[in-house]
Amino acid sequence: MRAQILVTLLFISLFFIPLAAPEGDESLNLVASKPLPQQSDADIVLHEHFLAKDGSHAGEYSSEMVHLSWWKWSDETNSDWPDDDALSRLGELGLEEGTNALYNEQVGDNLSLEEGLLLGREYSRIGPVLSLDGSVEIVSNENEQWFLRFPVVMTPFENLSDNTVLYFFVTEDSATDHHGRQASHLVRDMKPEIGFSNQQGNSTETIWEIPPEHLLAAGIDLQSDPYGWHITLAFFGEVEGDDTNRLLAMYHTSLPTRWENSNISHFALPIFLLLFASILASGAVSSALRREKGMPKLNAGWVPGDLVIARFTFQSGDKRVTLKSCETEPPWQIKGGFKSKRIPPHSEYIFSLRFKEMHETDCQISLGLEVEELGSWTQYLRLSTQHLPSNLEGQSVETYEDEQ
Repeated sequence: MRAQILVTLLFISLFFIPLAAPEGDESLNLVASKPLPQQSDADIVLHEHFLAKDGSHAGEYSSEMVHLSWWKWSDETNSDWPDDDALSRLGELGLEEGTNALYNEQVGDNLSLEEGLLLGREYSRIGPVLSLDGSVEIVSNENEQWFLRFPVVMTPFENLSDNTVLYFFVTEDSATDHHGRQASHLVRDMKPEIGFSNQQGNSTETIWEIPPEHLLAAGIDLQSDPYGWHITLAFFGEVEGDDTNRLLAMYHTSLPTRWENSNISHFALPIFLLLFASILASGAVSSALRREKGMPKLNAGWVPGDLVIARFTFQSGDKRVTLKSCETEPPWQIKGGFKSKRIPPHSEYIFSLRFKEMHETDCQISLGLEVEELGSWTQYLRLSTQHLPSNLEGQSVETYEDEQ
C-alpha cells in the first residue's frame, strides 16, 4: 500500500514541475544554461594559429593563452573542416596568407611561447574596461533545432571607439576531418557583433544569438554531439584617448550541457519510471517467492507387480493444501474413486492410484488442488509406460502446473 501511494504521488508531482523556457520567447525551449565566467585575467593572451595543410600545429600550448586553431585549406585538400571564417579572419585584419600566428591580433610568426606572451600582453587592456554579465544558453526552436543564445548586460567603464567589435569563436576541443587530420581548439564558427553601446556607464541589455543555420553550416550539431565545445567572447577595440587596437576583454568557457545544470524536471519522469519498474519487479519477485515457498512438490512412480498401480508422494510447502480431484486422460482410467485430502503445511502425504488396465500410451494425470492464500491450481504429470511392467518404481515423471 505504501508503495502504491508513493507511485501515485510521484505521478501527480510530474504535473507541477515547470519546464523552463528562455525569457521573452515562449516558442523556445531551454536545453542547457550556465553563467558567463569571470573576465579573463589581463595576462591571458588570445593565441590564434593557422594550421598547416596536414593539420599539424608546431607551437606549444600554455595555460596563459586561449588557443584558437584556424583551418584555411578546405579547397586545396577537400577537407570537411570549414575554412571560410579563417580566410575572412585573414582578410579583415589585412594579413598575408602566409601568416601563421597571432597574439591578441598581432602577427607573431616564428616567436617562442615566451615571446608570444610578451607581444600579446603589450596589446592587452590595462585594468577592467567593461563588464559583461549574463549566461550562455543552448535552446531549441519549434523545429527542434539547437542553437546558442547569450542574454547579457554589457557596460563600458570607459568610452570605447566606434570600431570596437565583439567576436564569438566556437571551437571544437578535439576535431578530426574525414581524411583523418586532427586538430585541437579548431575554430568551427566565428561571428562578429557590434550591437552594444560604447559609451561609459551606458548599459546594454540584449540577447545575442548564433542561429542554428550558422552552426550547422560550420559542422556544429549540439544535439547529436553536445560535448567537447568551447565558446570565446573577445572584445577588440580602442579606449578613448588611445589610438591602438587592443584586446579589451575576454570570456572563455565550455558550452553548457544538460548535466551541468540539471534540475528535477529532467529526472522526474526517469525516476518515476525507475521506481515504478522497481515496485513492479519487487512485487513480482515477492509473489514468486511466496508461490515457491507455498507450492507443494509431487513425485510419482510405478509400483512393480502384476497390477497397474502408481504411487504418489506429495510434500506441502509453508501453506495448507487441499487435494480436491484427480483425473486421467483417456484411454487411462482410475479404478475406484478419489477422496479429497487436506494436508497441513510442511507435511508429506503418500497415496496410490490403481488403474483398470495398462495402455501403451503414457499415463497423463491432472491433480486439482487449492493452496491457502495462493488460490486454486491444477498440477499435471505424465507417467511413462516405456518400461512397464517391471523395475518401474522411482522413475522420473514430467510435471507442470496451471493456475485456475
